[in-house]
Amino acid sequence: MNESPGVTVSPEEAATAVDAILARTEIPVSPAERERLIRFYPLVRDWMEQLRMVEARYEEPVLIYPAAPHD
Repeated sequence: MNESPGVTVSPEEAATAVDAILARTEIPVSPAERERLIRFYPLVRDWMEQLRMVEARYEEPVLIYPAAPHD
């Protein structure tokens, strides 16, 4: 599970990204937890890329999330 289909991230890039996130958030983790985060980083990054809608970045929320009547 080192790599997801949509995003290619080297182990060094994953380690750098995880270390930056941990430093910014000041979350203490054990060495084993850090290694697990590095292993899963490409998968999580791919999920986040799938959630982003670049073409809707500057649109009003009403255009992205249309109102629907509640039943």
